[in-house]
Amino acid sequence: MRLLQINPNGSDESALDFHPMVTVVQGLGPSGRDLVLSVARSLPLGGDPGVGGLLEAHGVLLDLSGETLGLLDLASEADVLIGAGDVPGVQDLVRAAEALPSDPAPAPAGEGRASREAIEQFIADTPTGVHPDLDKARRGRADAAAALEVLREALAKSQATYDGVVAEKRRIEAQLDKAQRDLTASADAESDSADGEPQGVSVEQVRERRRELEDELVELQAQRDTVNKGLTELASIDIRPLAVLLDAINEPGPVEYVPSERAHELADEFVDLTHRIGDLEKNLSEEGLDSGSAMRRLEEAKREVAAAQKAMERPVYTDDDIAELEAAHEEVLDAERKVSGLRKKAGEKALEEARAAEQVILDRIGFPTYASYVMGSSLMGIDAAAEARLEKAQHTLQAAQQHWNRVAQVIETNPEYRELLNRLEEVLLEATDLLGADPEDLEGALRALEVPKREVTEEELNEALAYQLELVGLALPPNPPMDLTVMAAEAFIEEAQAVEGRILELREELGQVEAKIAVAEAELIELPEVPDAPAAPEFETFDLDDLDLMAADVDDDPLEVFLGSSGLGVTEERIAELTEELAKAVEDEAEYREWVESREALVDAALQVETVAAGRLRHIAADLLGAETAIDEPAAAPAEPTPDEPAGPDLDAIEFYVLGRQAALRDLSFAGSVPLVIDDALLGLDADALGAVLDKVDELADTVQVIYLSDDAAVADWAARVGFARAAVVQAPAGFGFTG
Repeated sequence: MRLLQINPNGSDESALDFHPMVTVVQGLGPSGRDLVLSVARSLPLGGDPGVGGLLEAHGVLLDLSGETLGLLDLASEADVLIGAGDVPGVQDLVRAAEALPSDPAPAPAGEGRASREAIEQFIADTPTGVHPDLDKARRGRADAAAALEVLREALAKSQATYDGVVAEKRRIEAQLDKAQRDLTASADAESDSADGEPQGVSVEQVRERRRELEDELVELQAQRDTVNKGLTELASIDIRPLAVLLDAINEPGPVEYVPSERAHELADEFVDLTHRIGDLEKNLSEEGLDSGSAMRRLEEAKREVAAAQKAMERPVYTDDDIAELEAAHEEVLDAERKVSGLRKKAGEKALEEARAAEQVILDRIGFPTYASYVMGSSLMGIDAAAEARLEKAQHTLQAAQQHWNRVAQVIETNPEYRELLNRLEEVLLEATDLLGADPEDLEGALRALEVPKREVTEEELNEALAYQLELVGLALPPNPPMDLTVMAAEAFIEEAQAVEGRILELREELGQVEAKIAVAEAELIELPEVPDAPAAPEFETFDLDDLDLMAADVDDDPLEVFLGSSGLGVTEERIAELTEELAKAVEDEAEYREWVESREALVDAALQVETVAAGRLRHIAADLLGAETAIDEPAAAPAEPTPDEPAGPDLDAIEFYVLGRQAALRDLSFAGSVPLVIDDALLGLDADALGAVLDKVDELADTVQVIYLSDDAAVADWAARVGFARAAVVQAPAGFGFTG
């Protein structure tokens, strides 16, 4: 969908017209700019734009109105505006150009890494055994590459067999087509013979057919060479790794749960540490110095002190508690009165239940018995027994703490014991974090833990995809977000699909040409060898003897031994044979196609594993290379750009950002795209950089219209350069934006 006009007052003089591709709007005041933005933002929402105008969708001219947008089924919250400050790096250029001081934030970890070549060189130069992680990653990449190579060889063999089957099918098709044409020609010849026309094939016709076939072969072979050359040129870019990684990101497989490898490792280590500590403490326990018993003694003493202190506290209760207790006590008294006679056993049970219910309330409000409640809480505070209990508990706790101090001293003086206990604590912390709880049966919980089976993380897929884009010439900024990487890969594949389609066309054309060559060569072999016609003697030497010799040559003409009267030798039986052969070839083609597709699936899986393994290796190598560089050669602080020499723009990052925002506005409904509005967002770029970015924007303007709001002369110059067929500079009407 394209916005062709905004008409706020219903007058052509005050209307603002737009080019269907790229429009540079100049002379807008604040109100006019706000009006354009308001209308543009209403389009994806399908809301009321508030003013009139014109739209175009799929070649149909429509009024700009809320009703029209509602019919177009637009209901998206897509952001149509790129404003000043949105594009990465541009504001830094503006500040530099204005000679303002810049305070760049420190680069995040991971940015400014070494180049791909430096990383690969580090991997190649680092000997085995220096970095265990690097060695493991190298083995992983090597194993994945070896598996991929084996599967690719199997695929290549399957593909070669399949190509042979397809070529055979095409040859049979060509033979059948020729046989049917020859049979028709034979029938026509017989018809001519029945009408009195001479039948058979003359020597000259055989010679002529041979010449035609030889010329056709020369032409077909030249055509084959041309097609092969085109295939060689177009097949240099392999988008298969990009497609495989995109599929893995966009369509992850079903989640399969498997036992956690790390949880099993922790369970094994927990059991081992427990046994080793148990063996050490067995010897210490004879002296009463094992940590287990010391800890239990200390905990029990702490609990006793807490209980004794609670017993000394004055009870706190409310009127509701008293009412509940009195009612429960009445139940007890009533049950006691009923404990007699034949129903004594039933009465005893009811009495026990009533006393239990009463005790629950007493415990809650802090009285040991109902009698203590009756005597009052003031007496509880001077309970000699409670005071004695507290004093005893405090002495016991002091002794337990002293004993634990002795045990701790033993642990500190025994390195093995201390190391085992520290490691056990680390295992317990990691296990608790892994499980999300602290279960009683730690070992059983660890062995029962299952986790999603995911050999590759989204971060690894994103990094591998970014690396593959770098290999095809699209270098993304450091640590690109997933959305940017996916958008760039999809855009590249979309561009490359045209090439891929042409490759398929050329392969189809090559197969047809080779089939025609095979049929022509077969027919050429089947044609009888016919000598060239003797040259006519010159008039001066012509005599009767020469005439007799020529007559003898005609009598010996090899036409008599050629293929019967028609010279074609095609029968209905041969047609039937070729038809059966073709049906069998079609079955073989379908069978071998499935064979190839199954191997392609295996190659895709191996390709994903190999690509991600290579990404892991490069990631580890980059970290190690950065660490070594930081130690050996401390990096100097980057020099700040001076006003005279501003830092150059990162055009790749700018282009990817703008194109990503532009591509995001495609296919919002069946009406297609909505316009992208750029509000002077590239101010600060020099003319060359600005032109490079706008050239890229123009390439997508066939699908997403662009409205650029700017009075910058460089933008207008760019529009003039590309011409009115692609862009136009439009001056806003006087007073545009003031409705009424």
